[in-house]
Amino acid sequence: MSEIEKQRLRPTVAFDIIINNADRKGSHIIFDQDQHIWLIDHGVCFHKEDKLRTVIWDFAGETIPSALNEGLHHLFDQLKPEDDLFIQLSKLIKVSEIQFLAKRTQKLIETGIFPIPSEDRRVYPWPPI
Repeated sequence: MSEIEKQRLRPTVAFDIIINNADRKGSHIIFDQDQHIWLIDHGVCFHKEDKLRTVIWDFAGETIPSALNEGLHHLFDQLKPEDDLFIQLSKLIKVSEIQFLAKRTQKLIETGIFPIPSEDRRVYPWPPI
């Protein structure tokens, strides 16, 4: 992966944090011939308990770019029970999972930085590919 491609992964990292992705492996990220990023996931997400496991810890401790932070604010504003996004998500996942999605989004906005891996649990998926 080139340095330019790596730098484009910040939104992927934010996405994985807020959905609590427990299995982001290197092979789950595909750049197509037009340099579009495709994220392959299988549903090990949205759990209430912190289970973030990813191979992308490159930005840990870094400030979240302002454009990405604005997107997080926009998302958070749409995660209220009366909003369309909340209603649509509630057809797919549990309301409690949406509430935790909102809490993780709010925490990411408040800290303004990409989290640092926890030392008290496994933070990398296995196998990493």
